[in-house]
Amino acid sequence: MVTPMALSSTSLSHPQWSRRAFFFGVNALGALLLYFIVVEPLRALLAERAEGIVDRRATLARYAAVAAQEKAVRLYAQQVAESNAQGELLSGATEGVVDANLQALLKAAADRSGATVNSIRMLPAKTVNGASLVGARLDVSGSIESLHALVRSLESETPLLLALTASLRRQMPVWGAQAANDGMLAAQFDVFGGASKERS
Repeated sequence: MVTPMALSSTSLSHPQWSRRAFFFGVNALGALLLYFIVVEPLRALLAERAEGIVDRRATLARYAAVAAQEKAVRLYAQQVAESNAQGELLSGATEGVVDANLQALLKAAADRSGATVNSIRMLPAKTVNGASLVGARLDVSGSIESLHALVRSLESETPLLLALTASLRRQMPVWGAQAANDGMLAAQFDVFGGASKERS
């Protein structure tokens, strides 16, 4: 009959236990090395690729949404082309030509309304809701009726122009001059219009 050996300090120092402990230790160390050298990099690579696939699917969904709106975009582009053909935008081959066209329109509108043009200065271009606007500051003087007629003509004729800011002030007569300026106002308008460059 075999009696089980009691675990004691002498039995643990037995060569068979030492070999088993060494064997298990080496195998555990080998398994850890195998995990950190092969398994973990492979798992990280697969996780990175899965994340890349998710990103690509999101990009594909955005492209599909844009492609679904192709008909609406083409319709909008056609409407813009038709409105430009009707003269609703300022046109010219270069920015300088567009600016000159705007100045000529403002001068003509002021002359038609009976207002006197004191100066016209170009303003920096603006972008509003994706549309490029060119503008000028129009300094004029005249009666309230002529200034009213000027603003109405600017905002009701083609090309479409918008008076975004306006400033009115009463003209003060020069010291000693006759009061011929009664009822005359000085006005300043910042006028903007959509611009398109002509294609040759």
